[in-house]
Amino acid sequence: MYFAARKAHSYGDYGCRAAARGTICLAPAAIRADWLDEYTVNRYRDAFTVDGEVTREQLLNDGVRVTVAKGRSGGGRERLAGPDTSRLTFTIGSRP
Repeated sequence: MYFAARKAHSYGDYGCRAAARGTICLAPAAIRADWLDEYTVNRYRDAFTVDGEVTREQLLNDGVRVTVAKGRSGGGRERLAGPDTSRLTFTIGSRP
């Protein structure tokens, strides 16, 4: 997933950019960047009992991955409340 800034918003999105690579994604997904970042850091803190700042380097070195499954399209009040964590899979493993 790649980060894309949003005009007129203080947040951006992470989204599938298969088309930019010349490939086709059968289940393209996107999620607000601030929601995904917060989810990832919170899960990391829980897994490693870490307090304080968590850096991108720490996440990468520990092989943290979050898979985002495709969600439903459209808006709605419930969708603005926060991420649908049932779409997210958090894993820790060795770095490729």
